[in-house]
Amino acid sequence: AALKRWFEAPDRLPELQRTFSATSRFGQLLGVKVALAGRHAFVRFRCATGDAMGMNMVGKGVNTVLAEALETPALEGAELIGLSGNYCTDKKPAAVNWIEGRGKHVAAEAVIPAKAVREVLKA
Repeated sequence: AALKRWFEAPDRLPELQRTFSATSRFGQLLGVKVALAGRHAFVRFRCATGDAMGMNMVGKGVNTVLAEALETPALEGAELIGLSGNYCTDKKPAAVNWIEGRGKHVAAEAVIPAKAVREVLKA
């Protein structure tokens, strides 16, 4: 719970953004959210990477932020077990991506003639 409070403190984000930005000209840290599961904390970083997919860019920035964060006395005893704990859900369907967002989203509408619905969709 202390790690969650530390990362999600309102005044903490600008500090984390400076650390993240020092690793890339294009990557930006937009936000941090922590999910707790027992004694484990899953820190989800929301980033922008311009036109790039940016997984290496994000990985480098996140690793630097975490390394610096774990040096602070407030997080004494915390340790990094893995940079990706399957919470990122990269290339896997997951509700968290719909809730929190991932990548670019497009919404479209179409009007399908009743005849096509009956004949093609059999409805």
